Amino acid sequence: MRIPFQASPRRLSISGRLVIMALLAFSLLPAGRAAAVPTPGRSVAPATAARLSAIVERTLHRQQLPGAIVGVQRADRAPWIIARGHANLQSLQPMRTDEHVRIGSVTKAFVTTLLLRLAQEGRLSLGDPIAAYVPGVPDGARITLRELADMTSGIADDFANPEFSVEYLTGESFTPSRLVELGVSQPPLFTPGTAWSYSNTNTVLLGMVIQKVTGQSLAAALKQRVFAPLGLRGTSLPSKRSLPKPFAAGYTYQTLNGRLGDATLNTPTATWAAGGMVSTVPDLLKAAPMFGTGRPLLSAATQRQREHWVGFPPNSPQQRYGLGVFDFDGWIGHNGGIPGYTAIVWYLPQRRLSLVVAVNSDIHLGPSLPNYAYEPASEIAHLLTRVLSPGHIAPAAVKVRGSRVGPVS
Repeated sequence: MRIPFQASPRRLSISGRLVIMALLAFSLLPAGRAAAVPTPGRSVAPATAARLSAIVERTLHRQQLPGAIVGVQRADRAPWIIARGHANLQSLQPMRTDEHVRIGSVTKAFVTTLLLRLAQEGRLSLGDPIAAYVPGVPDGARITLRELADMTSGIADDFANPEFSVEYLTGESFTPSRLVELGVSQPPLFTPGTAWSYSNTNTVLLGMVIQKVTGQSLAAALKQRVFAPLGLRGTSLPSKRSLPKPFAAGYTYQTLNGRLGDATLNTPTATWAAGGMVSTVPDLLKAAPMFGTGRPLLSAATQRQREHWVGFPPNSPQQRYGLGVFDFDGWIGHNGGIPGYTAIVWYLPQRRLSLVVAVNSDIHLGPSLPNYAYEPASEIAHLLTRVLSPGHIAPAAVKVRGSRVGPVS
């Protein structure tokens, strides 16, 4: 999810809009479309492909975004992937379909998948208290791994701590312990299990649990036990600021001076287990069905545990949360936003359909409501689902906090 800095980025100034519009006058030229590589098969019919492409292009222009990559795949068919706009606004390099991008909180879906695999193997229990693995967490004897995974722990979000904003924007690196300290040093939000609030601290703690149980770094454990079995060759949890080539530069207004900045080389240690992964759209299309079915990593019984949904008003059942995955009106997966990048990875089991969107910007134009995350990738995906699945339309904005727990299914 988008980092909710205390000093939130300014709305675009008139001069800022002119700069972006001038750049986008180049980014939407036909040259930026050459990166779209035709693929065989019919995951998307030609007429539908034209409609989807037009939606992406209109949204890039309307929202003044640099570029986007979109992938759609139906089971047993070749993926349909397009790239529009630019990967770099300085060089005007067209966006490619194989660009590496930061995927933000989509990381959570991968980390909780690994947690569930360890539970499936009997190496931990979802009912274990976090105190059994990480000391010093307030109320840690009561807060379970399940409550961390489904965001009902009551632990505050480390990103909401003003100290985080200062350290992040001044270029500090973070340890997992520091991220937890930033979260648990704030007052608890509610008694564990009684409400729902999205907190990055929860998934950082789960990453620490995984490291203790496996004896490996989280990056190594994910590579061995999740990425490799899924055949994800362009996916990683880096500790360094650099990205593999080719990569898309990320643009944001979440900067010290509130002006447009390049967040490409911001440290991934600030999000780590909660949002530090790098991937590609082709890789994410391979992973998407696993979030909605569990296969091939999770048994049917384990997937049922993952889909023990927590509902929270006012938008249930359109938005529910399980163990590290959302249910957006039938689309199962996660979305993510960090400075410079937003992404969604969703799967619709009823249609055996995967949808991935990656945008190299986190800038939202237009009105917004408190307690909701407004991210370009989600906004594009909302429009695409109106075409792909009229009976299952994902929301354009995602609720992230402030809800009591509703009925659980």
